[in-house]
Amino acid sequence: MSRKEGRRRFGLLFGTASGGICAVLMALVLVLYGAPYRGVWWFVMAAILIAACLVPRLLARPVEWVLEGYREE
Repeated sequence: MSRKEGRRRFGLLFGTASGGICAVLMALVLVLYGAPYRGVWWFVMAAILIAACLVPRLLARPVEWVLEGYREE
């Protein structure tokens, strides 16, 4: 497996796990507290969920860099 393919897989796993955890926690909040009182909060929650999926994919390279530093020691 090439380095680029490994980084892509790591980013995909990292983003999927983060988005999944965020979605479960949002669902738990909705079950416990009910639906938002203003409609705009649905868009805010959607933006947070999208960010939870995309930001970890951007952070995959720095995390991989740190892990490589540990492997070299």
